[in-house]
Amino acid sequence: MTRLSVRLFGAAVFAIAALYTLGAGNYEITFGDVLGPTVFPVIVGIPMMILSASLVVFPTGDVEWPGPQRLWRQGVALAVFIAYTMLLEPLGFPLATFGLIALVGIVLGGAPWKAALLGAAFGPGLWALFDQVLGLPLDFLGTLFG
Repeated sequence: MTRLSVRLFGAAVFAIAALYTLGAGNYEITFGDVLGPTVFPVIVGIPMMILSASLVVFPTGDVEWPGPQRLWRQGVALAVFIAYTMLLEPLGFPLATFGLIALVGIVLGGAPWKAALLGAAFGPGLWALFDQVLGLPLDFLGTLFG
């Protein structure tokens, strides 16, 4: 069962890496690096496919499946990340990022007020870093508010 788990994990990561690399060809942006926006995802995706394929061919290691409580937390965290991608455009970067950080902090066992405080600091802070300092435009208000 251990080798089968490693092989299944390798196959899943390979599929995700392949989709990620193929999707990189659709990026269109009017500013930035001379090489274009597809270079970084390809640089990440190809080695990821090679390494995950090696797990399918040469599975090693011991696998311990987490208990139900940890699986539940991982499922909720995954749902929060999926919701983040769906709410990023309507809510805008700072508000969506606030929700992401606060909810993941709570799911991971942090105090709710600390998670909310961290989200309140990092949501606008990361927007300012990317948009104002690095010049990568991010929507502040989103389509719902602006």
